[in-house]
Amino acid sequence: FIVFSSSQMMNTKGNNIDRESKINKVASYDFSSFKWNLTDIISTESTVSCGLKDIEVDSKNNLHIIWSDGTDILGAGGSDADLFYKKWSSETSSWSKTELVTTECTKHSVFPSLAIDSIGNIHVAWVDATPLPDAGLNNDIFYKFRNISSSSWTDVEVVSIGSIYHSSNPSIAVDSLGNAHVVWVDTTNYAGSGSDDDIIYRYRNFSTSTWAPIEVVSTESTGSSNYPSIGLDSNNNLHIVWDDYTNYASSGTDPDIFYKYLDSSTSTWNLTEIVSTESSYPSRNPTLVIDSEDNIHITWGDSTDYQGAGTDSDIFYKCWDASSSMWITTEVVSTESTSTSSRPAIDIDLAGNLHFAWEDTTDYLGSGTEQDIFYKRWNAASSTWTITEVISTESTEMSLYTSLAIDYFGTIHIAWGDYTDYQGAGADCDIFHKIFASHPVSPELAFILPNPTSFSSISLEWNNVYLATTYNIYRSSSYIWDIDSMTPLTSTSATNYLDIVPNEGIYYYAVVAENFAGNSSKSNCQYVEVKYSQLEAPELAFILPNPSDLSSIYLEWNNVDGVVEYYVFRSSSYIWSLESLTPLATVASNSYLDTLPAEGYYFYVIVATDGARNSSLSNCQYVEYKIPHLREFGIISSIILSIAVITIVTIKTRKNKSK
Repeated sequence: FIVFSSSQMMNTKGNNIDRESKINKVASYDFSSFKWNLTDIISTESTVSCGLKDIEVDSKNNLHIIWSDGTDILGAGGSDADLFYKKWSSETSSWSKTELVTTECTKHSVFPSLAIDSIGNIHVAWVDATPLPDAGLNNDIFYKFRNISSSSWTDVEVVSIGSIYHSSNPSIAVDSLGNAHVVWVDTTNYAGSGSDDDIIYRYRNFSTSTWAPIEVVSTESTGSSNYPSIGLDSNNNLHIVWDDYTNYASSGTDPDIFYKYLDSSTSTWNLTEIVSTESSYPSRNPTLVIDSEDNIHITWGDSTDYQGAGTDSDIFYKCWDASSSMWITTEVVSTESTSTSSRPAIDIDLAGNLHFAWEDTTDYLGSGTEQDIFYKRWNAASSTWTITEVISTESTEMSLYTSLAIDYFGTIHIAWGDYTDYQGAGADCDIFHKIFASHPVSPELAFILPNPTSFSSISLEWNNVYLATTYNIYRSSSYIWDIDSMTPLTSTSATNYLDIVPNEGIYYYAVVAENFAGNSSKSNCQYVEVKYSQLEAPELAFILPNPSDLSSIYLEWNNVDGVVEYYVFRSSSYIWSLESLTPLATVASNSYLDTLPAEGYYFYVIVATDGARNSSLSNCQYVEYKIPHLREFGIISSIILSIAVITIVTIKTRKNKSK
């Protein structure tokens, strides 16, 4: 539900930052009408624990997910973990069949990262131990993409060529040219980076299908660098955050959040910056999102007792303001949490609202002490934080590894791993999914054609409405201004319906879309006039012989197009109308053999019907049924005898003359 408006975003420390011009605000969303649907299970074929996953929404509002799974399905083979893929269609609100991504891999395939380019190709990077050429026996970073035209996956490519130690934790992004940018953690001594974990970068040129040389990102780091997250701005500048143990710029030896960007115009890296400047305890697992005005939004888990957050891990947030080129003050997101909050996910909608999801062990709103998935939102229109919500409401076991994505309509998709035996999922870890969305928008009912119509079958069609699961159809004999006192004629999940009206007249229709969040307002009202055209009257043939001395009377008439049956009427007088008459017979053919009960004159007409309309009367034909009597037989015999005598006399006379 989208409402066009303007707003200002202000952080809780009082720094007024007018972000309306920076986030290309096109709409705001009425979240008061949004609801969470029931959890659904993505990994329906899985029988072994699922691992990390990633989700993204494409330009058509379809959701794409990739995850690691040890189940031997689709020819995956063995007990090693493989990567599987599914798509949730925004048109049908249903999941596609599962696809196996790592078809060439024979070892564990884990830690997938997913990105979608502007034309809908899906790019994936992951960690894999399969000893392919250029990969070796250690963990390496592999890459594939799914071609939107062919709906097929390319061959696997090795990204971390030259790595002789373990590579891990990849993060992928795709620029406006379709080039894939990948960062990861590697202990290989690239370009003198040392034997500690460092952040490594490489990109793939989409037009040439070639990889550029490997670069070291964490050049100022002397300690362990982990968990990178990558993003691209509108100028294809590359932005990276990670957590790092280096005591850089007096940040201390505990993990802090480091940031760096690559200028696309000069191909140079800026100096590393410290994001977690207010932190004095470990800061871990950062993730970033960049809005359309190139503001950089970063969230992470932090154990610093900042703004009364306590010494447990909480979710922190910070933004780099593109207009002032300054970092705003850190904010605490998980203000209701009293226990460990970790591994946050973040996304931003078109109205500038920030959405956060994370793992939390707080017994909040009766969620229990097992780890659950929490959610919170920064409302750009009111410049306020919402209260925290528990997303994993159906879960009774550990929930972890959350991912979050938002589409154009503000619909929020959250996916996570869960050990709950929900809907027969089993006690192993499965991939759960939930949607936060509004009721559907109103359908648009198409003109009813032909109009007027002579048919009783009325074809209704309307557009597919995003997230609608059911359409309720209303019919009335008067214009439908509202449906408050009406009962649906029927309900369907399709976007068309064939109605059969009972009689001639003018009929009005409206359609209402429905989903888990409620009903839309009614569609536009369309009408159709049903006016049956007159069926052609049959032409009854002369009845022969007439008079007839046989009681079996054969009737025959012409075939009439579109007719399913004929009614045969009989009377002892000329048939001017059917008043007080009932059909003698109903037949499907154009003939009938009648058996008369007695002598007399009998009159017949035929009426055709197509099941909805009756023709007018056919022409009226009659027959006289007359049985010969004994007196009539005597007269006939005398005549015959007289004719015989005359004939004999004539013959004898002719013979005598001849003599």
